[in-house]
Amino acid sequence: LHIPPKYLQKPVIFDLSSTYNLEVNITSALLGEYGEGDGWFNLVLKGTETAIKSGLNYLSELEIEVWTNNDKGQTLIKNWDFEGWTLED
Repeated sequence: LHIPPKYLQKPVIFDLSSTYNLEVNITSALLGEYGEGDGWFNLVLKGTETAIKSGLNYLSELEIEVWTNNDKGQTLIKNWDFEGWTLED
């Protein structure tokens, strides 16, 4: 997940949990010095497929980039068909 500086004061990741009822696990993060600049976060999201799609649509509306690691390396996700994603019940 790439969060640009314009959302520095917006609780984007918290919103995924509170508004979209997702369990969010931050597995790693890279922030600019003093928390300024871009933020890169590796997240594991748990929830229903509908809740995950709603949360991803929220990120899309904010123009926040969602990336995934797969057999092709890191890929920018442009749709939510979940092809190549690992989904757990």
